[in-house]
Amino acid sequence: MEISVRPLLIIALVLALVGGLACLAWSQLAPLASQFGRRPPPTTTVAAPAAVTSDGPAVTYLDQSLGWDWNVTCTPPLQQFLADQLPGQSISAVEVALVDYKLDSQLPFGTVYRDARADGNCFNQEGKFMCQIAVVAGEPGADLDVAATLNTPYTLLDMFLARGANPDAIRQTWSLATFHPLLVPAEEATTWQSSCLHLSRTP
Repeated sequence: MEISVRPLLIIALVLALVGGLACLAWSQLAPLASQFGRRPPPTTTVAAPAAVTSDGPAVTYLDQSLGWDWNVTCTPPLQQFLADQLPGQSISAVEVALVDYKLDSQLPFGTVYRDARADGNCFNQEGKFMCQIAVVAGEPGADLDVAATLNTPYTLLDMFLARGANPDAIRQTWSLATFHPLLVPAEEATTWQSSCLHLSRTP
């Protein structure tokens, strides 16, 4: 039997060529393989400080009355009032709800302007003040708007500042000008008007 050498030689050359290419490829891929799966070194990230807003506490107005509606945009003026009159106090939020007046309503803070009156109260829940206002007397118009606008800021002022042996003496130092910018002078001399609230009866 005669064995041909040429096919065996060709096979040997092919195997040698493949082996050489494999060695060359491994020399190029070895550095990459050593890093495969390795996580990059940790980097230190410094968090940016939280932005400090000058808007003051969050303020929300709600209409929960069946007999009255209001158009109210008092959030910025109330925030400004709190910054001016009660700076540094622990007030993180104020929610003001318009409710219907009832004889058994627990609303001990009354604010009167001319023939209009609104009663209200605020409850402190760890810096979040839940306030209610109810119309007690008066017809829709500028006077009733003033009485209602005045109620919550007056209540908060009383809760924080009317302290000591003679709280009435402290209250006597307040005037309608104290509640600017919620209240502003009207065109008629010595009268005031609300800058941000208008009450009307529910149709």
